[in-house]
Amino acid sequence: MYQVGDTVVYGIHGVCRVVDQEERLVDRKRLTYLALEPVGQDGSKFLVPTQNAAAMAKLRRMLSREELETMLESEEVRADGWIKDENQRKQAYRELINSGDRTKLMCMVRTLYRHKAAQAAAGRKCHICDENFLRDAEKLLTSEISIVLNMESDQVRKYIRERLKEDA
Repeated sequence: MYQVGDTVVYGIHGVCRVVDQEERLVDRKRLTYLALEPVGQDGSKFLVPTQNAAAMAKLRRMLSREELETMLESEEVRADGWIKDENQRKQAYRELINSGDRTKLMCMVRTLYRHKAAQAAAGRKCHICDENFLRDAEKLLTSEISIVLNMESDQVRKYIRERLKEDA
């Protein structure tokens, strides 16, 4: 279970700090909630019901530096994840963004970097939907990695590009 003071990743909302554990009376039942504040966004707050398995499944502990390095070097991240059919790609990428699976998101980012480079080499542009998915995935990943590596977001994007560029 998460404790007050823990830093976590909460679904598509990114990095949050557990600021309180609250009990509330709902339908004559006393329910416990974790109060989360997004890091860098004063005034926002999420209440996550601890007895709701689906809501709690969206909470993940932060990666360690070692786990990040291992993930970046993994075969799963290096896999070719391009989906030719645009509708299938949109569906798959939408599901990936919502899943929060860091390894698969990093694979998606690498795949989109490679596709973008191939399109540029051919004198073409990427579809706007692919650009949007890349931006959203980078945002989710950089919010966590910036804290893990103690870097600014722009530095993290550069770091990710360099680490994934080896064979991209």
